Amino acid sequence: MSMNNRQTPRFSDFARAKMNGSCQLPGYLEDVSKSGCKVRFSHTFEVDTDREYSLTILPALRSGIREFEITVRPEWVSSDEDSMYIGFCILRSPGICDLYKYVQILEHLNIEELQEA
Repeated sequence: MSMNNRQTPRFSDFARAKMNGSCQLPGYLEDVSKSGCKVRFSHTFEVDTDREYSLTILPALRSGIREFEITVRPEWVSSDEDSMYIGFCILRSPGICDLYKYVQILEHLNIEELQEA
């Protein structure tokens, strides 16, 4: 499934994402931008698209960023036989500056990878 409705560039990283209070196991951040992100979970659970959630991002070590927490709202939910995908809209929250820094680092790493190719 490809949902490419974002207005800002998205970047991939091997990061974990914990949906606090809703899910015991972390998911994996498939991609992230300044306005949203897509997270894949290895199991399904109930998600209310009208509710705000707290999402803790645990970036890969290469980014140099420690974990941070953002407030998100699910925009869409999709699942297949072995995974569940959630597209989140990122809301204003105390962790927004850390998110912007993280996206900026991923953008820089992406440019470096393209130049090396």
